[in-house]
Amino acid sequence: MVIERNRWVRRTVVGQPLIAWPCSMLLWAGGGPAALSLAAVVLWISTASCVFGIVAPMYRDDAGHC
Repeated sequence: MVIERNRWVRRTVVGQPLIAWPCSMLLWAGGGPAALSLAAVVLWISTASCVFGIVAPMYRDDAGHC
């Protein structure tokens, strides 16, 4: 599979949420609407980067097979 061949994909998919989720929880626990909004943004960015890390290499490999 594509993920097994690309180390940066594995690092993004596995390592990035390990940093983003605790940071967002600390922001959320900090209280206040601004901290809650920032925590939500951090989680959305984390999700988007994980999805991109999985989908982008798949499209790149499919283009070479046509």
